[in-house]
Amino acid sequence: MRFVTGNVAMKYQLPDFSKKSFAQTNSQTIFQRALLLKELLSTPVSIAELCCGDCSQQFQTYSKELNLERYCGLDIDPRVKKLNAANSIECVQGDVLDKKMLQLFTNFDVVFFGPPLSVNCDGHQLFSFSEVVPSYGDFAKLFLGGLNYQGTLICICPRTTTIGDITQLHNQIRAYRKDIGLRLIHHSHSTMTGSGEETELRLKYKELWFSIYPENAWEIRESKPG
Repeated sequence: MRFVTGNVAMKYQLPDFSKKSFAQTNSQTIFQRALLLKELLSTPVSIAELCCGDCSQQFQTYSKELNLERYCGLDIDPRVKKLNAANSIECVQGDVLDKKMLQLFTNFDVVFFGPPLSVNCDGHQLFSFSEVVPSYGDFAKLFLGGLNYQGTLICICPRTTTIGDITQLHNQIRAYRKDIGLRLIHHSHSTMTGSGEETELRLKYKELWFSIYPENAWEIRESKPG
């Protein structure tokens, strides 16, 4: 399916709700993120998930582990909005590269940007960093550069992301936001799928945490269950 942003036609990956393979973030990864948020950001009270998908597990975990006052998702698929609304989760439908839509999220303490990382959102046929649409560079330029976001932006990237990919994105951001640095490179490992099935220990995501404070630490951490 194609959607148009400005004059550029972009192919957005949409999940097949009829298949069990619809990829969701696993509970171990979500708990790891909650622990890091508590440690590094003390008390974030508002969290947004952009390209959110089914974010019921995130909402439940963050509500339990953090002093959360507001949580909101954004997704281009109207079925996702309906799914989250059924779980009493605030969610809006819209294009993550729509500047007016993104303006709604500039006051959140933490923003996760998690575009689909695999073909048909099945979690198996992975994209490389440069193949992900919407791209990290396009989103960061709009959100950090165009809208001057002041909180913590966490880009959820494929496990195949290289140090070259990370350096390129960092340099792009620094070209228009000298005050933003790469705080953390987080390698999230898990032993379960998003639907709760057990698997071997494996790297699931590489996350890039960008923020103003502390400046440009480039700390690398690995999280594993247990």
